[in-house]
Amino acid sequence: EDATILIEATIANSALFDSKRLKWLCRQDEFPLSKFIKSKRECMNAIRKGRVFVNRQVALDSSRIVGEGDVVSLVEEYEPAATSDGNDDERIANNVVEDLGVRIVKELPLQRSKDITVVVAYKPVGIRCIGSFTPNTLEMITKRCVERNRGTKNIHSHSVSKLDTGVAGLSVLLLSSSSKINDEDLHSVKVSYTFSALVHGNPPEEWKDGVYVPVPTAGLRQWKRQKTNHQNEKKSSSGDVAVDVDATREDKSSSTITSPSNTVLDLDSALFIHCHDSLQIEGDEQRISTITVQSRFDNGRLANVISFVLRKLGYPVVNDRFGKREFSALPRRIKNIVKQKVCIGCYCADVECEGVVTMVNVERHKRTQCSFWREALS
Repeated sequence: EDATILIEATIANSALFDSKRLKWLCRQDEFPLSKFIKSKRECMNAIRKGRVFVNRQVALDSSRIVGEGDVVSLVEEYEPAATSDGNDDERIANNVVEDLGVRIVKELPLQRSKDITVVVAYKPVGIRCIGSFTPNTLEMITKRCVERNRGTKNIHSHSVSKLDTGVAGLSVLLLSSSSKINDEDLHSVKVSYTFSALVHGNPPEEWKDGVYVPVPTAGLRQWKRQKTNHQNEKKSSSGDVAVDVDATREDKSSSTITSPSNTVLDLDSALFIHCHDSLQIEGDEQRISTITVQSRFDNGRLANVISFVLRKLGYPVVNDRFGKREFSALPRRIKNIVKQKVCIGCYCADVECEGVVTMVNVERHKRTQCSFWREALS
């Protein structure tokens, strides 16, 4: 609201600008913003810094499709005022929280340790959950955010969730201000994750009531370091290579997928799949469906596990990298909106702390919902 608008333009009813990507539009000579944005790199930097607005809302996606009537604005770059304590760099780093789209959704006290807080945070696509090797991991961003809110320092952060880097959704972390977090504190928190996904095909009728599928641990993607034959012969050869076990076991692991059933299974090692909606694409034989998948399995990359299971059951997630053939057959309108984002995310988490369960929800992304596509394709 306090930003100074440098220039603003409304997209007219013209084939030149209508239904174009934002990063292309801003640098065209005929478009007013090109007065300040001369290249693709300048456009990407302006969007990354939150200087480009569409319809008075900050544009976070450089590939966003804009159309007739949309108002595109460019504001001045924010420069924090100089301070006498020399902590400008730290203040700028704290602002990275908002730039990367991470937000704290819920904070819960842990009774067994008054100093520890359970934090449920939403992370967008591209944020890694674990690690301190970069300031842009979820652990480090959440740590800075809490330190800023509390006006303190030396907060220790540890991620309970291991949500995939390429998937958006809720993650659970433990934060402590006085001591590092031990394994007992970590194990005292149990989380049940509910993913929403858009899949190809029309699942069976029984999926509307919900079915259980055991997690096929033998078929999970793993990376391990192995030496090549050339390296065994010559020690001077280059280093280890990463072997994609999932690719080599793709056919063998299909036999480990148990058919879905109504038999209730423990969600610590199983998935509960529920189909909510299905859409017949007009003028085509294809169908897409919205499902939810609930599980407490958390040995890492649960979204990858879910995608693997659904793919083996014949209902791959839309834009799953192993479902390119199905994705290529979708209407161009769907592909333009989905772009490179996989249509799965974790938008609900049931956090159990010492017997007390708290449900945390955020709005499901529209690309996972058949209701959105029904309207977009009409």
